[in-house]
Amino acid sequence: MSKTIQLTLKVWRQKSPSDKGVFETYQARDISTDMSFLEMLDVVNETLVHEGKEPIAFDHDCREGICGTCGSVVNGIPTALKKRRPFVSFT
Repeated sequence: MSKTIQLTLKVWRQKSPSDKGVFETYQARDISTDMSFLEMLDVVNETLVHEGKEPIAFDHDCREGICGTCGSVVNGIPTALKKRRPFVSFT
């Protein structure tokens, strides 16, 4: 049985390349330690959509960590989100 954790996400939001962007803070609640980062973002997005808010945009394709479209930078470190667990330290 996996345990659940609570996370605070700071996500860069920018409507277009010419618009000014800002970091927005989101709470990720009851996240299973068995989830990948992508799965955690899916849960957060479900909550945002339910609240009538814009979901977090992110690229993914195969969701297997093979094709590379889920590559992102988290805390300044390039990583494949499918293979990364959200509770693992990035330092």
